[in-house]
Amino acid sequence: MLNRLLIYRNLLKDDLVQKVQNLLKVLKEFDGKDQTSLQNQYSEVVASLLQFGFKENIKEFLWKNYIDHLIFQDENIFSLSCEKTNNKIDPNIIEAVKRDLILLNEFSYLDWNAIALKIGIEPFGFLNTKEEKYINIDETISKLSDYYLKNGCGLMGKYKAFRWDNGLVGIENPDSIRLSDLIGYEEQKKTLIENTEAFLQGKKANNILLFGDRGTGKSSSVKALLNEYAHRGLRLIEVPKHQLIDFNRIISLVKNRNRYFIIFMDDLSFEEFEMDYKYMKAVIEGGIEKRPDNVLIYATSNRRHLIKETWNDRQNADGEVHISDSIQEKMSLADRFGISITYTSPNQKEYLEIVERLAEKNGIDLPKDELRRKALQWEMWHNGRSGRTAQQFIDYLLGQK
Repeated sequence: MLNRLLIYRNLLKDDLVQKVQNLLKVLKEFDGKDQTSLQNQYSEVVASLLQFGFKENIKEFLWKNYIDHLIFQDENIFSLSCEKTNNKIDPNIIEAVKRDLILLNEFSYLDWNAIALKIGIEPFGFLNTKEEKYINIDETISKLSDYYLKNGCGLMGKYKAFRWDNGLVGIENPDSIRLSDLIGYEEQKKTLIENTEAFLQGKKANNILLFGDRGTGKSSSVKALLNEYAHRGLRLIEVPKHQLIDFNRIISLVKNRNRYFIIFMDDLSFEEFEMDYKYMKAVIEGGIEKRPDNVLIYATSNRRHLIKETWNDRQNADGEVHISDSIQEKMSLADRFGISITYTSPNQKEYLEIVERLAEKNGIDLPKDELRRKALQWEMWHNGRSGRTAQQFIDYLLGQK
């Protein structure tokens, strides 16, 4: 049946769809004698559908919902066209989609009760749907178009955060931190928000370097942007520095998508012997291929100039004639970022303010003097004053409740 699909042919590669098609094929030749093999195939299908229902929190009509899920997640020429604009889709594509949806609708209304009885198994009520098989094609296409436009399709519709590992890998449960969870650093957050807002509005925006002391919220600030703006099409791709050479591959995957991508490089720095920083310069400013308007680079680092600089550089230990050129080359990498935001460790007053606000937010009811005394003891015994230390102290108090 599904071999006639044109647009949604990716569904033919789905393991469960293949199992069901094979089950139906064997059923046609079933003579009622050896039920064991069919019962085993049927049970495998039901077990997979139960896992799907558990993961997606769906308790009924599992087969119909499974097919619908595949349709909504599929990346094809129709869904990609809808993602960019649902008003200018090739009429030939629409005609092919209509035929596919009729086939898939029929496939999603299999009579699982009849199948179970035929092979000697008591039917499960959560497989069949009580709805009619009738499908309003135009209405269905309209709903699909709106969904793809709003949510994206394929990986971009399923995930909002990715890591690059020789390919895009979706992150199931990205950090849920919000900007409101980051106490202090209001000016830093304001700059970050303004630049990201301009980016999402299609205006000119800058790559950003967030640098400063450890534990001050640099990485958390970038991650929080995703939770603030994912509904507006923002996506985050974390790229380790050793895979910067793949930057053009990443660009080719995202440049034509109707989404906005922040390529996130966390804790970025280079030792003096590492030459990848030269490639990094081309990545930021763009080589022969222009960096698309829907891509920005946000990087965090504990180093202002990103590249380790030694006194030997300044004392010309290697005998280089134009030593100032080498120093300028190393310092110029950070200058390629249009905006640099500094995160410094809080002083004692700021640290205690962070602790007090976190304690209030988490419902910790301690006398102010006792809270401050314990907070100061904690930062002396542990990692010094920082937003991270304050959060760790609050987590300790919550664990003592």
